[in-house]
Amino acid sequence: MVDFLFYFSCDLQNMSIPNIKKPDDPRFSCGPTKKPEGWSLKKIKDKFLGRYHRSDDVKIYIDKQISKLRKTLQIPNDYRIYIIPGSCTGAMEAVIWSVLGNRKITAIVYDHWGKTWCDDINKLHFKLDCRVSLDGSMPELKKIPKDNDLLFVWTGTTTGVSINNLEFLNVNHNGLVVSDINSAVFIYDIPWKKIDVSVFSWQKALGSESQHGIIVMSPKAIDDLRQKNNIPKIFDLKKINFLINTPSLLSIADFELCLDIYNKNGGLMGNKKKCETNHSIISNWIKTNGYLNQFAQKEKFRALSPVYATFKHKFNYDDLFKFLNKNQIAYDIKNYRLCEPGIRIWTGPTIKKNDLIALTNWLDWSFNKFV
Repeated sequence: MVDFLFYFSCDLQNMSIPNIKKPDDPRFSCGPTKKPEGWSLKKIKDKFLGRYHRSDDVKIYIDKQISKLRKTLQIPNDYRIYIIPGSCTGAMEAVIWSVLGNRKITAIVYDHWGKTWCDDINKLHFKLDCRVSLDGSMPELKKIPKDNDLLFVWTGTTTGVSINNLEFLNVNHNGLVVSDINSAVFIYDIPWKKIDVSVFSWQKALGSESQHGIIVMSPKAIDDLRQKNNIPKIFDLKKINFLINTPSLLSIADFELCLDIYNKNGGLMGNKKKCETNHSIISNWIKTNGYLNQFAQKEKFRALSPVYATFKHKFNYDDLFKFLNKNQIAYDIKNYRLCEPGIRIWTGPTIKKNDLIALTNWLDWSFNKFV
């Protein structure tokens, strides 16, 4: 087998490449994602680069971007928005340290990031009921104790499984509702009034940089913040005054540009429509493809983005991905490192539908060649 794979790999060097149109842009990564059409380094404002972040005019600039974010996503005026270092990971860690622990936590886990949050909660010895399903099915959503805090990842970036809505949530839920909405925000119409704490970054549907995380907190969650001892400064939300540390003003300028493009492209309604179109292209293709299975078992729990499908047959997966990369057909569509072998394609609003169609044509040819 070793010899066969060696010679087969050698044959790849001289493989005859068909005359099939390639995607204009081969970037289908699930994060950081492709920059939006119209983005350019030359368009990023450099006015505040190299400035002190607590200067009055810089603070006004940052506040303006937060206000623009609030308006775009229709975040209620009485909800507080924090900028946190460390992307969505930093934001969730700050929530775990500063917000959780006052009550028992019920976690609904169908994604490896959700499992990571549970592991970190366990390190702090909080009371936790972790309902885990990493096989493409949805864990039990019934009988969630109403006095527990509830934690879930809205859209599982690693598995393509998504809760898609909060219809399962008891209207009389008393505990805090905490959600990682990183791959859902800017795609779904987030029901803010039903979520007390949400975290995300700018690197997914928006196509911006991943430097900073965002925490959105309801008045209920803010009132629930208690002074705790031994919290690292970078995670201590109780002590935040404007910013917890020095931000990247370059990243904030990039965020401004990407958000402006997002709004010019129709805001939530227009961008969600693009996602739905992109999702249907890949999902319908998988239905007629003999080499893949959708990982998310039930259609109602399949994310708009990304789409993750597992291979039906064993073969030299690395050769396939190397070929796609080398020939600039598709970058970064290999499954998440802890998941079953397969392909994971971002179908967010910065991806062009014609590029997805071209990708599927190449994948059809590649599967026939490699499998």
